[in-house]
Amino acid sequence: MSNPEQEIQQVKQRIAEVYAHREQLKAELQSGVLAPRAGLARLEETDQELSALDSRFKQLWDARKATLGDLPHPAAAWARRTTFEPLHLDCVSAIMLKILDAKCKMGEAEKTALAAVYDVIKDRSGQNLGEPVHTLIAAARLVASSHLPDAELAERIHAWRVRAEALIPKPVMKDFKQLLRASLPMH
Repeated sequence: MSNPEQEIQQVKQRIAEVYAHREQLKAELQSGVLAPRAGLARLEETDQELSALDSRFKQLWDARKATLGDLPHPAAAWARRTTFEPLHLDCVSAIMLKILDAKCKMGEAEKTALAAVYDVIKDRSGQNLGEPVHTLIAAARLVASSHLPDAELAERIHAWRVRAEALIPKPVMKDFKQLLRASLPMH
């Protein structure tokens, strides 16, 4: 491969394809379309391919991180300098939930910056959102990085996003988003 970023994208695409094939094999086994012996052998081959792809993805990802030098995002430094009220910590968590629920209209640069802010504040409890939400967000980010769907987790993220949005007064969230637009470094 000439471009590590391109190979990362190709491996991610192949993981998605093999995972879909795996799910199809499982359905065919359950429905009896595939004989158990042959189906289980094919499923084992598919699992081995997924494992190899996952290992390659991790190698590429780690190499990319090493190349970038693990430089912190400027938004992380901004978050360390900023004093957040408990309700503002809730706003950051709610926006992360919205990003993970795929309902956020931010651009990728803004999402990356917000994630850097979240990584700084994630050990702090807000006014209404604390450890249970942070644990859920951590699980969802891990699943998102694997690119393997988890419907139950997605439902929990959605439910918490709706709950978080209901707990935060709209004017507070609006003012907080304005603060982010005005002062959050994106690059």
